[in-house]
Amino acid sequence: MLIWEKRSESVRMREFLKGEKMKIIFVGAGSAFNKKDGQSNVLVKSKSNKYLLIDCGSYCWDFMSKINLCVNDIDALYVSHLHGDHIGGIEELAFCTYFNPSCERPKLFCNNSLMHDLWDQSLRGGLESIQGKVVTITEYFDCHPVEKNDSFDWEGIRFTPVQTVHVMAGYYIKYSYGLCIQEKGGKSIFFTSDTQFCPNQIMYFYDKADVIFQDCETAPYNSGVHASYNELKTLEDSIKEKMILYHYQPNPPQDYIADGFAGMAKAGKVYEF
Repeated sequence: MLIWEKRSESVRMREFLKGEKMKIIFVGAGSAFNKKDGQSNVLVKSKSNKYLLIDCGSYCWDFMSKINLCVNDIDALYVSHLHGDHIGGIEELAFCTYFNPSCERPKLFCNNSLMHDLWDQSLRGGLESIQGKVVTITEYFDCHPVEKNDSFDWEGIRFTPVQTVHVMAGYYIKYSYGLCIQEKGGKSIFFTSDTQFCPNQIMYFYDKADVIFQDCETAPYNSGVHASYNELKTLEDSIKEKMILYHYQPNPPQDYIADGFAGMAKAGKVYEF
């Protein structure tokens, strides 16, 4: 697994991103309000040099520019859940591609019920009205709702949403949907998305993954809606040694190498598979 970290060399970065290997690029790697490290929005680059964006937060496009990529480079978008650090930049993607005649509608993948809520509860207020007509989400995106326990394919890569527990809203669970990512003949990757510490529920996905990208809260206090660093430290060494942490607060003080983790993602960091 080759890693590239020099995000300041944006022209060289764009050249590096080309090639016939799948890559995962952290546009940002921090928590919701982490302006230093960006929000945890991630690109998957296919062998065909197309990009699927996992989540699109309010800082997304600023951090995309640091790796010399922009709205026009996005072929597809996957949405894990409806918090602003994961969807706050979607309106910009929608308008910029809609009004650019050289752009096709980006593909949009997410859980079937989540797609309805994405429009009705989040995007509709800003995107519904265009001069001369009233539109729906399909005007902006080529929508591919994913049914429960189903997968979707994009550019030769299989993506399987994994439901995780994020927030208990009274008596109702607000889920997030992580991803198992598998290229034919390649490594198995588990991207947790936002999740509480619930190893019993997702140990199956931990075990079968070759690489785990894990939501990790590093603040001195625990919000209860993200897996905390101290909780994750209790996992078996065999799990931690393939676990790369992200979605942390600025300047995390922890020594992740000494504690047995594989690494900590950074904005602009590239993983090649």
